[in-house]
Amino acid sequence: MKLGLLLTKSVIYSSIGFDIVDGLKASLKNQGCESEYQILSKNIGVGGNNDEIYSCAEQLLLEGADIVIGYINPHAAEAISPLFENSGKTLLVLDSGYHLPVYESVLPNTYFISLQGNLCSRAIVNKAFSDGNKNFAVACSFFDAGYRSPYIYSAASEEKGGAVTFNYVTPLRKADFTLDPLINYLNENKDTAIFASFCGDMTEDYLNESAKLESLSKNNTYASSFTAEENWLDKITYPGYDWYSAVPWSKNIDTPANNEFKNIMGSIRPEKINVFSLLGWEAALYISKSNNFNFDGLIIDSPRGSVFMNPSTKHSEAPVYYATVTKKSDTNTCVLTNITEVSDLTEDRNGLLKDIEYIKNNISNSWLNSYACLDS
Repeated sequence: MKLGLLLTKSVIYSSIGFDIVDGLKASLKNQGCESEYQILSKNIGVGGNNDEIYSCAEQLLLEGADIVIGYINPHAAEAISPLFENSGKTLLVLDSGYHLPVYESVLPNTYFISLQGNLCSRAIVNKAFSDGNKNFAVACSFFDAGYRSPYIYSAASEEKGGAVTFNYVTPLRKADFTLDPLINYLNENKDTAIFASFCGDMTEDYLNESAKLESLSKNNTYASSFTAEENWLDKITYPGYDWYSAVPWSKNIDTPANNEFKNIMGSIRPEKINVFSLLGWEAALYISKSNNFNFDGLIIDSPRGSVFMNPSTKHSEAPVYYATVTKKSDTNTCVLTNITEVSDLTEDRNGLLKDIEYIKNNISNSWLNSYACLDS
């Protein structure tokens, strides 16, 4: 069988496409079925041009792909779904979960394996409220501001009787980076916690600058899942204070499935143990377990736990974990600790459905490219 891949390039995560492919291949090999599949691949730039994505998907189908796997967002998936409905082939979308779908129902012949970025953002809002916080300042990079985490922070806070009282987006140019407006606000409004949304080197900018500011470290900080991406945390100096996140997965989950994943991917290179190779790994688990690429109702034993493909939504449902980011003693960098599975995500999933309905019915702007993927 032929597996067609639609892969983005990335500046922030420069090896994203390679990591997905390596995770896919390693998982197939681990299951003893690597020789059953031929992989075809197309580059879709930053995943923001639907015409380009459509053309590449069409080429893969013409070349005989039995299933197309793409790291794309729901908007792109909607744009190319007629190809799969008409051809009878399957599209398997690997998704960060930082966009919100705006189509009215499920897409024909299309499934999503998601990192659940927005669900993680809702979960960390719950954590912030359980810690006794009600008023929040949102801080995010210019890049992260174009996705849905800032909206999720605000909507979830208002539902619980709290409020986002200040929003700050850091400048696009790294040379202009400053947290002064945020610090000025916190100095005048001390009973305010922080919701942060940064990724990659922008997380490093934020934490390095915050380390210089004693006043900021006194406010509780709660962050998006990409802010707590572990390969980047391994490179970032501990800022002098602990902070909190909700994540889809961690290296520090101690289960047989995760240990197997880490051992196999780590044997390629330690940096290959990440959320993108995880997506490729899970895609292979679903493919090998399915009957003719019908994933409805399938449950896989993933490195992040039990992952269920909801037949009603065609989206995967997986655990989310609370984590504390603290100091790694031997390197003075950041590390995830206290990894605890969120006990009940029903309220958060229902809240996310309300967010999706709101976005459908209101004019809003968003980046079109796949997260995290920046053309610069």
